[in-house]
Amino acid sequence: MNKRAVLYARVSGDDRSKEGRNLAGQLEMCREYALEQGYAVAAELAEDDRGASGAAFELPELNHILEMARAGEFDALIVREIDRLSRSLAKQLIVEQELQRAGVGIEYVLADYADTPEARLNKHIKAVIAEYEREKINERVLRGRRLKAKSGSVMAHGRAPYGYHLAEEGGKVTLAIHEPEARVVRLIFTWYVVGDDAGPPQSIATIAGRLTEMGIPTQADGDSRMVKQNGHGVWNRTCVRNMLKRETYAGVFYYGKVYKNRKGRAVMNPRETWIPVDVPAIIPRALWQAAQVRLTENKRNARRTTRYQYLLRRRVICGNCRAKMYAKTVVQREIPYSYYMCGVTTGRLDYSRTCDQNRSFRSDQVDAVVWEWVKGFLVDPTQLAAGLEAQQQNRQRLVAPLHERLGVVEDLLTENRQQLDKLLDLYLAGSFPQEMITERKARLEHTILALEQERGELVVQMEDQTLTTEQIKTIQDFAIAISEGLELAEVDFAAQRRLIELLNVQVTLAVEDGEQVAYVQCIVGENVLSPVTINM
Repeated sequence: MNKRAVLYARVSGDDRSKEGRNLAGQLEMCREYALEQGYAVAAELAEDDRGASGAAFELPELNHILEMARAGEFDALIVREIDRLSRSLAKQLIVEQELQRAGVGIEYVLADYADTPEARLNKHIKAVIAEYEREKINERVLRGRRLKAKSGSVMAHGRAPYGYHLAEEGGKVTLAIHEPEARVVRLIFTWYVVGDDAGPPQSIATIAGRLTEMGIPTQADGDSRMVKQNGHGVWNRTCVRNMLKRETYAGVFYYGKVYKNRKGRAVMNPRETWIPVDVPAIIPRALWQAAQVRLTENKRNARRTTRYQYLLRRRVICGNCRAKMYAKTVVQREIPYSYYMCGVTTGRLDYSRTCDQNRSFRSDQVDAVVWEWVKGFLVDPTQLAAGLEAQQQNRQRLVAPLHERLGVVEDLLTENRQQLDKLLDLYLAGSFPQEMITERKARLEHTILALEQERGELVVQMEDQTLTTEQIKTIQDFAIAISEGLELAEVDFAAQRRLIELLNVQVTLAVEDGEQVAYVQCIVGENVLSPVTINM
């Protein structure tokens, strides 16, 4: 029976354009290798990490490979070269060990690593070099970009803000005003702050509607790299709001405002770390500042002047498309009817997705059942304990792969420490030259340090997803303290709302088998209780 092989290719931001390192090229080489070896190709998996670290486990296709290996779905993993699997020595060793435990071998197209001490040493050296190259590349790229920004270059990653186009001046990249779009920018700020000849300042929704009626193309209409849900020339409130907040239009472009954390999420950097670059202003700074004042006031007033009461306002998402749901009241024959509605279905929100959940949910019904659930686990210790037990079981399932990975790390640490002890014995016996012993010792110590760091990260992840006895006691005590305010909350909507916010209640609304269902969860302290299904 022929071996079953999975082919794996990966590219990262620093090598997408390098010869032979594109995904198609890697897969072609792996395919030819599998053909030469007589393997049956079970799957071809390609990964474009788009900025994720080559040292990360949070790569979906790599995780898929590990799951397939545990299920016994293939016998060999074929990769072009060692740094395509990982650029971290510790993670390289962990992935290899996990695959080995599942009975899967790794074969590299451009290298043959036999199962000998010398081959393993050579492979580890290459992994260390790949790790070093990754860190140096990241450091060099970031340093280079910041130096360019400090010298006056606009680091816009090839995409100028609406109203500008990229230009070169004195060897630096800068922004030049694109007058057809700049006129639209001036209109937006003027309408929002001053208004027009026909009336006072206009809302963001009104401005978006007017631009759409005028058929003015948006930035996404002319940029194939941007995903646009709506038709050509259709503006939305999010786009207009973001433009009103952009300080570039007042003459200052900032580099380094956000960064991506380990999970790939955008995080705002402290303002003092931003690098300002002067650019041509489209509007006066006074007009931009006036827009910021109105944006702040409108946000504050929107929270203050809600006419109808929605217990779960801004806390509900659509179970079909995962978009935010908004609250709306319709008055029929002088009787108000309030609903939670999907923002994508109604076109209120501009998402690069569609949603066919066209059902609205009566907010009074949803609020009532959710409030009863909140009261239930606050006043009933048995129900709270059951919820905590269910959460513990759910978290144990989530951390199971981490436990397995931690076991692999511990085994690797033991193996490398034993090798280090043997090396010291050889040194004392004088069996090998001191230079050879010193070099080998340094490599083992580097491997042990990398594994210890990985173990520390795994322990932190497991602790974050596990409820300790002390945490459970804190949750129970906290619930008792909150329950003392329930009597007041029964007759005071503001008190109910404060409790909902304090518990950080989150609700997902869906339609299943024709029935409306709410999935509810809340946080007590810093811990998430299990979702509860409520049929309505």
